[in-house]
Amino acid sequence: MDPYKVLGVDQSASDQDIKQAFRKLAVQYHPDRGGDENKFKEINEAYDKIKTQEKRQQYEAAKQFGGDGFNFNFSQGDPFDMQDMFAQFFGDGFKQSRRYQRRPVNKNIQVNIQISLEEAYHGTKKFIQIDQTSKEVEINIPKGIDHGQSVRYKGLGMKNIPNTPPGDLIVKIHIVPHKVFTRKKLDLYSELSINCFEAINGTHKDVITIDGSSIKLKIREGTQPGTVMRVPEHGMETANQVGDHFIRVNVSIPKNLTQEDKDEIRRIQQAYS
Repeated sequence: MDPYKVLGVDQSASDQDIKQAFRKLAVQYHPDRGGDENKFKEINEAYDKIKTQEKRQQYEAAKQFGGDGFNFNFSQGDPFDMQDMFAQFFGDGFKQSRRYQRRPVNKNIQVNIQISLEEAYHGTKKFIQIDQTSKEVEINIPKGIDHGQSVRYKGLGMKNIPNTPPGDLIVKIHIVPHKVFTRKKLDLYSELSINCFEAINGTHKDVITIDGSSIKLKIREGTQPGTVMRVPEHGMETANQVGDHFIRVNVSIPKNLTQEDKDEIRRIQQAYS
């Protein structure tokens, strides 16, 4: 690593020129201002190698006679006081930088709960026992929430550090598989069985929806096995969206046909083959 190239200065640059170049780059790449942490470390290393005339002589000697002239190891402590240096360059505000002086905070609490699909549809209230605090809290779970989503409840987390805002309670939702409905985002899917005669002649069937009500579904004449019918706006709901209910029609074949029935079916089959 060539410190002169890193800082963008000539080898004839003065101490003041090098300091100004360092200051500009340090502000640009400081991690607390959204900069690149690795680049920031490289800039500091380069500056420390050539920041004074004496340092530059050591660096040039190390280049000529071997060695790197500097042992830069963050884990063993910096060779100069980073906080004092930034306070000198940029003001005392840098001494309060969150990277160098973090205030203690109350921790969040994370829990998992199970709810039914109906509870997810309507929204529900739950009482949660928080082990870390040995207390029970009531939470509102919004309608339409999906499996695997988390809800954050401000201020219901840990409160063990005084004079500090409490942490949050983060609840991850697990929806128990339903015996009738399958969910994909806001849409619901179910199946309906009819016999072959109903498929041929058409019929009406009562279908239960997620809200517990019943709708009359019209099966048209000649409905084919596997047909998917859409019932608009009978899926899951959120505050501003509603899904649909999709119903797959399965056609069953009677097993208790008489020989006379079978002969009649063969006659019809031959007529249409």
